[in-house]
Amino acid sequence: MKLLYEKPKAEDYVSLRLRSGMGNKDLERSRKAITNSLFTVSIYDNEKLIGFGRIVGDGGITYVVSDIMVDENYRRKGFADKIMKEINKYFEESTFEDSYICLIANSPADSLYNKYKFEYLPPNRCGMLRKQNRIK
Repeated sequence: MKLLYEKPKAEDYVSLRLRSGMGNKDLERSRKAITNSLFTVSIYDNEKLIGFGRIVGDGGITYVVSDIMVDENYRRKGFADKIMKEINKYFEESTFEDSYICLIANSPADSLYNKYKFEYLPPNRCGMLRKQNRIK
């Protein structure tokens, strides 16, 4: 196993999305997304991408944790935790006290994120997603 901070190939990213249950994404849009990521963590078993996570944002104020995923055949071995440790290290070294750092978690992954200073929003705040119409 090797952990790298290099951006994976879009083909490997899409393949891992499918193997992790995250769903398919367009290859060209995936290529653009990976290229524009601020920080990436990739875990490989030989040449096979088996774990991945990234940070997107503006690099100054707003940061979003995205795409924390592990191949279904490699789960429950601490790989998601390793990815989050590296992401947390990036935040500790590269962000500021007033930085806005967020993520949207699927249950039960929220328990992992709690270990890295992520908390549920207080009652006077709410998370929202924009409803997207299909773009052709």
